[in-house]
Amino acid sequence: MLGAGDRAPLEAVVWTTPRERASIGDLLHDRPLLLLFYLFDWSST
Repeated sequence: MLGAGDRAPLEAVVWTTPRERASIGDLLHDRPLLLLFYLFDWSST
């Protein structure tokens, strides 16, 4: 888990569309990036 002010792992890969992936480093390109994660589909609650 990252805390406030921690640097994101630039080699981490995320899905941008159902068939396309990109690393966080590729998405940044010297601009802010907001990532949202919807975890409820994978939790038991």
